[in-house]
Amino acid sequence: MPVESLDRPVHTRPPGAAAGAIAVRIVLGVVALLVLLVVGLALIPDKEWKHLIIGMVSKETGREASIDGEVRIRFLRLDPKIEVQGFRLANADWVKGGPMLEVGRLEARLNLPALLRLRVELPRVEIDGLKLDVERDAGSRVNWSFSAPNAKPANSSRPARLPIVRQLIVNDGELTASDAIRKLKFHGGFSISEQQKKKNAADGALRLRGSGELNGKPFDLRVDGGPLFEVDTSKPYGFDAAISAADIRLDAHTEILHPFDLAAVTSKFHLTGKDLADAYYLTGLALPNTPPYDVAGTAVRDQLKFRIDDFQGRLGGSDLHGKLGIDMGADRPKLTGDLESKLLDLADLAAPLGTQASPQRKSGTLDRTKANSSDASAKPKPDQAAPATAGLLLPDADLQVERVRAMDADVRFDATAIKTAKLPMKKVRFRLLLDDAKLMLQPLEFTLPEGRFSGSVAINARGATPQTDIDMKLDGVNLEQFKPKGSETAPMDGQMVGRMRLHGTGSSVHKTAANANGDVTLVVPKGDMSSALAELTGIDLAKGLGLLLTKKNDKTEIRCGVASFHADNGDLKANALVVDTTHVLVTGGGDVNFGNEALHLSLRGKPKEVRLVRLRAPIEIGGTLAHPKVGLEPGHVLSQAGGAAALGTLLTPAAAVLAFVGGGLAKDANCAVVARTAEEKHVPPVHQ
Repeated sequence: MPVESLDRPVHTRPPGAAAGAIAVRIVLGVVALLVLLVVGLALIPDKEWKHLIIGMVSKETGREASIDGEVRIRFLRLDPKIEVQGFRLANADWVKGGPMLEVGRLEARLNLPALLRLRVELPRVEIDGLKLDVERDAGSRVNWSFSAPNAKPANSSRPARLPIVRQLIVNDGELTASDAIRKLKFHGGFSISEQQKKKNAADGALRLRGSGELNGKPFDLRVDGGPLFEVDTSKPYGFDAAISAADIRLDAHTEILHPFDLAAVTSKFHLTGKDLADAYYLTGLALPNTPPYDVAGTAVRDQLKFRIDDFQGRLGGSDLHGKLGIDMGADRPKLTGDLESKLLDLADLAAPLGTQASPQRKSGTLDRTKANSSDASAKPKPDQAAPATAGLLLPDADLQVERVRAMDADVRFDATAIKTAKLPMKKVRFRLLLDDAKLMLQPLEFTLPEGRFSGSVAINARGATPQTDIDMKLDGVNLEQFKPKGSETAPMDGQMVGRMRLHGTGSSVHKTAANANGDVTLVVPKGDMSSALAELTGIDLAKGLGLLLTKKNDKTEIRCGVASFHADNGDLKANALVVDTTHVLVTGGGDVNFGNEALHLSLRGKPKEVRLVRLRAPIEIGGTLAHPKVGLEPGHVLSQAGGAAALGTLLTPAAAVLAFVGGGLAKDANCAVVARTAEEKHVPPVHQ
């Protein structure tokens, strides 16, 4: 190598300049490829485009596609244009009828600069003669699922993200919908014009009018919105909707925060009707039966989660407010809520808690089937006349187990003031948990001015027939607060405790009770009762009836009172029925049949003192749970089953009965004598 070459200066590029040159070459290369691609696409004849579109759509959807008219594609322009005439897409093979989608004419323009940035943006789309048919069958198959034949979508609630359209015009559109689960049939027409119609202020540029049936009742839908013209994706797009279906009325103003992106939506709504459970056909949520309702709020959608932070309204005569949320992201929708009531009318809880059927009808979560009293467990005894089904106190409306299995829930409710005509009540509180078809009310609390009724109710609907478990306790209930209508005094005074534990199977409250097993026990360790009531069980007509007629308030001490029943296949038999007072020992027997709800109970008192006038006849409690009858039956003293022979005996040791309610009761001094008397009978203990 020559020596002078060592002194020659060496020219080098800075590293940044070299990287910039490489980037420019890459961009120029990509642009060149895109230009070649556009030119190549532009050179494809329209007939070939027609075959390419048909083949591509058919492959992606698994459905037969066809184009009866022409296809025109123009790429060599700043706003490439696509026009398709007479497009059809076949329906799912399980759907009877015509195509799922028909388009008379579609013209769309593309934003080429956005396309170069790998974004699909359409400056203008105009559609004529659009016909769309959407359907879902009873097995949850939907015809808009194209992933595989007859496949259910992974999550049909996932929000749609549509291409951005700056100008959207639809002429003469038709929408047909059928949903076997929601019992919905609908047909309507819709259009989207370039500007608001001035003929009628109620008609917007977006207009949808349609009608049909929802759960067998007339259904009507009206939607009005502004034009989708010069759409700004940074500004919300709003529209109004009004839905009516029989007694249901829904009015809503909805705003899509970013047009064509349905993941973020807010909707102010006002919903009224006779039974909130019927809103299932609109929402898909297994809501409880209620009295007539009027509720409102603002629903906010964020992806697959919905929330209502300002829920408020009325159910019957009760106010209701709080927060609700729905998560649609799991396999089953989950409803959460934290609700309060400033003034709760206790009668409004009858339907939601299942203590009676909905006052209007058996609907929604409870099926509209007629009560069925044909169960073997519900048959009356040979000597008993079964009351008419319409006279049942316990509701026989069937639980819709499919709806319970379709969602989960965690809802808390707290009422700070109670309105009730019969029972004194201060507060009601419960937490409803629904997890994989197992429904729990735990805790379930009713607070009285003095005392509390609390426990849990569990309904397991995972099997073919729902199973129900009830475990409720009475704590510190003062009997003095229960005063008959028109009376200033109560017939009994003292602290009452008790427990009810039952298990049964059935799709309704009545069917479950008709085969229930378990125990119900009430205990009054000490207190007072009306002397007239005590004497009547004697019965000393001269004194007892005289006290009642003169309304004297003489009291006799209750040393211990126990009423215990054991349920066996729906027949609630008295195991221990005794009230030990100062002057009279009251004992009884009989049963309550939950199948036909017939009452057969007898009470008889044994005076501890000599009475000049006595009638050897028990007090009989008959009739039904809905219509009890109390009277004297002197002619049946010796013939009544479980009557004179059973009266005066305790069929179960009281110590075991008391232990079922609370361990400390068996040691109570006032009940010690009763316990020893029962144990002397040597009879089997109560079921634990």
